Amino acid sequence: MTLKSLALTSTLALMALPAVAEQTEWTLDLGHAHLGWEIDHMDLARTAGRFDTFDGTFLIDEENPENSAITITVDAASVNSNHIGRDNHIRNADLLNVASFPVVTFTSETITMTSDTEGTMTGTVTLLGNSAPVDLDFTLIADRAYPDFIPNYDEIRTASFEATGSVDRTVLGMDFIAFPGSPIGTVIDLDIHIDLVDCGSLPEAVQATNVPCNWGYVEGFTGPNEG
Repeated sequence: MTLKSLALTSTLALMALPAVAEQTEWTLDLGHAHLGWEIDHMDLARTAGRFDTFDGTFLIDEENPENSAITITVDAASVNSNHIGRDNHIRNADLLNVASFPVVTFTSETITMTSDTEGTMTGTVTLLGNSAPVDLDFTLIADRAYPDFIPNYDEIRTASFEATGSVDRTVLGMDFIAFPGSPIGTVIDLDIHIDLVDCGSLPEAVQATNVPCNWGYVEGFTGPNEG
C-alpha cells in the first residue's frame, strides 16, 4: 500500500467514526436557583426548607444530552427551614453533622431523555461520608435569551430547569430517630429550580459586567436595584 493510499484509507476511516460529543460549560445563575427539600412531620403539615449556599459544574452537550455531566456541591451548614432551633438541630451530630461533614455532593452518572424537554438524571449523593443513588426527574422549562431592554443581562441565553426526586436519609447514615413515632420522617423529597446561563458565549469584557455571570460569585458585585 502506498503512502497516498494509506492516507486516503485513514481519512475515510476517520470520517466513518461518529462525531465527538461536545460539552459546553454553563454557569449556574445563583440569583435564580433554589435547592429545596420537604420531609414528613407526624403526618401533619410537611416541614419544608432549603439550602442557601450551593454551586455546581454543568457541562451540557446539546446535541447529545445523555453525554452531559453535572456536579452539585452544597454547604450543609446553610440549611434553612425558617426556624433557628430546628436548623441548629439539623446541623448537629444527630442529622447533618456539619462539623464533621460540611459538604453534601451530587454527581450525575446517567441521563436519559424521555422527550425533547424531559428526562431522568441518575446520580450519586454523598452525605455523612456515605453515598447512595438518587433519580432526579427534570424538565426544561425554557431556553431563550433575556430581552435586550434589561441592563447588564446582555441578551444572554438562559436554560431553566425544574427537577424533583427523593432520598431515604437512613440509607445515607442519617438514621436518628428520637423515639417511636418520631416527628422526623425518613424520606426527603427534593425540589430544584435553576437557571443556567451561557456566559462563555459573551465577550470577556461583557462577561465582567453581566449580572447572572457574576451575581453571587464576585464579592461586592451588585445586581439590579441594589445600592
